[in-house]
Amino acid sequence: MLLKQASGLRIVCRAGTLWISEYRRFDDSVLQAGESVTVGSDRDVVLSGLPDAQVALIS
Repeated sequence: MLLKQASGLRIVCRAGTLWISEYRRFDDSVLQAGESVTVGSDRDVVLSGLPDAQVALIS
């Protein structure tokens, strides 16, 4: 899933595992169930869920 200009968006992993890659950032994030991250820039974000992943996007 591509999230355009995601500044301030909170990404919550509800179940499974999520892989988050932010445009022009060299380190990716991996979230497990119960973890979250807030996007701190206006960059595009690619969000990938491994099998059984569930995500909530909170603005």
